Amino acid sequence: MKLLRLKAIRPMALTMMSAICLRAAIISAQAEEKTPEKAPETEFPYVIQPELGSIEFAPGDRIVISSIRGNREHIERGGRYLLNGSYTFASADEADLSWFMTTRGPSGATPIADAQHVVIKKGSGDFHLEKDIADDGWMHITFYVNGHSHGGIYFGEKGFENTVLRDKGWSDFPAASTGEAHAKPPGARGNDRAGASARSNRLIMDYLGDPVRPPSPLSEAYSPANLLAAFTAVARKRGVEIKKLEVDDSEFPYLLSGILAGKPDFGPLETDLRQMKGYDYGGSVVGGADDGSTYFSMNIIPHNQYPPGQITACSRRLMVRLQMLSDAIREAK
Repeated sequence: MKLLRLKAIRPMALTMMSAICLRAAIISAQAEEKTPEKAPETEFPYVIQPELGSIEFAPGDRIVISSIRGNREHIERGGRYLLNGSYTFASADEADLSWFMTTRGPSGATPIADAQHVVIKKGSGDFHLEKDIADDGWMHITFYVNGHSHGGIYFGEKGFENTVLRDKGWSDFPAASTGEAHAKPPGARGNDRAGASARSNRLIMDYLGDPVRPPSPLSEAYSPANLLAAFTAVARKRGVEIKKLEVDDSEFPYLLSGILAGKPDFGPLETDLRQMKGYDYGGSVVGGADDGSTYFSMNIIPHNQYPPGQITACSRRLMVRLQMLSDAIREAK
């Protein structure tokens, strides 16, 4: 009889153990299902106020940015960010909605992460994109149709003007004859020359970047009044007559331009400027006018006064600005 009882108990025990294991597996699976994903507030603890810049869309298209969060307090190189928003897309059947950055200068190919773009269909919906900022430039979220940009929004951080591209200087719809963007009719041929020009202009604008604001605080030595005084002192020392002298303070570095009587030797002027405390010779454009006078533009602010991280941006725009100023002086004579 004891043997019979053991034979009866053994299958019962096995059945109970199987039931217990199955129940544990179910509870474990349910617990895994209920485990929440990492909250945006944890991975992206900082809320960033967006500032919109250049906007261009085909009729019926729209993108709305609802929020930006980041793992850094501000938008900067090395940070990772989460972009939330909504879209309406009506101008084509399908598009790649992508979060990219237009760099301020030449850059190599940049890997595209899955999280920074999403394929959408005609209609409306929400989007959630993530991006690592690896370059210095201007962010934009854009529709891409057949690999070509098809309208979008440039944006940055409110209160940080250098992160916002206000006027991109080119159109995603180069065949448009008016300021209002529109999609090309099906089967229509684009203006290849206009498209090439737009791309060339974009490359130049991207390279030059945005105007640079003066550092804060700005040393009093580099105020327009003191820049005029410094150059005037050097000119008087060399016996050079100044017929016209002004300062372009539209961006940094501030530049001098004007007209000098005769054809003075700029070598001694440059030497004297370098010897003045706090000033330096940082490039110039000089030309002779028909009346025998000399027009010029010049930078006398040393590089160590440029805003941190902006030396390259200042230098790229400098020669173009100098040429523009000297041309303006010549043409005004």
